[in-house]
Amino acid sequence: MLGSLRRPVARGGLRLFDALRLRGALRWIFRRLPPSMRVRIALAQVRLGLMGGLIKVPERNLERSLEAALNLFEPLEMTGTSAYLEFGVFVGTSMACMSRATERVGATDLRLVGFDSFQGMPTGEERDSVWTWQPGQLYSDIKLTRANLRRQGVPLSRVTLVPGWFKDSLTHSTLHGLGIDRAVIIMMDCVLESSTRTALEFCTPLIRDRTVIFFDDWSAAQLAERGMGEARAFGDWLEAHPEMSAVEAPELSYEKDCKPFIVSRRTATDLASMGSSRT
Repeated sequence: MLGSLRRPVARGGLRLFDALRLRGALRWIFRRLPPSMRVRIALAQVRLGLMGGLIKVPERNLERSLEAALNLFEPLEMTGTSAYLEFGVFVGTSMACMSRATERVGATDLRLVGFDSFQGMPTGEERDSVWTWQPGQLYSDIKLTRANLRRQGVPLSRVTLVPGWFKDSLTHSTLHGLGIDRAVIIMMDCVLESSTRTALEFCTPLIRDRTVIFFDDWSAAQLAERGMGEARAFGDWLEAHPEMSAVEAPELSYEKDCKPFIVSRRTATDLASMGSSRT
């Protein structure tokens, strides 16, 4: 009862701040608070259902795109040791969209695995005159992410969250411990070129036949146009792995900065044919 009363009061307070044009000042203050205090405020937002500022993706569009991607696979391809992998989880909104998409297509056996530092963006990496990300931005501790997943009705029994910087967490021992051997869909939402490279290498053995990869920040801050970020990491990865081929799938895109691909592993016959054509 008390919680139901708090929600309209909190929403009324936000409307007052909007009327006074103070929400921008609130955001400025919020970004400068200590991380622990930012998490406590974000947890209160989750409990009150006031998710403004925490949701970074167009949920309905993303759910439709994920559902369309899932429909490319046979039911047996989405059971057992198959998984959806997400690199850059933040508060778990994209993972909740994936959970709802799997429910609609009857793929609720597909495991949901998320990787995140849970410390925000790192310091001192890939910054230039137009770089927009700040160290510590997109900070969400693992408790906040789990709370938001629960709020959105995601069964936590399906979810595995792996904390840590990718250079430390994306290892052979992590892969072995997860007990997965196939990535059906991969969400690359880690922005940085170095993080994307590490994530792609981690995923390489999990692309058994074909996999849909979404690059969420492909064109953010014109990174692709400037030969940076996810686009450069993906191009270099394809060059280093001739056994992989990629076809862009624009019909699966859910926003302008996103770039989806269907990535397939070439057969031995394909590789032999490629070798002979070069001689």
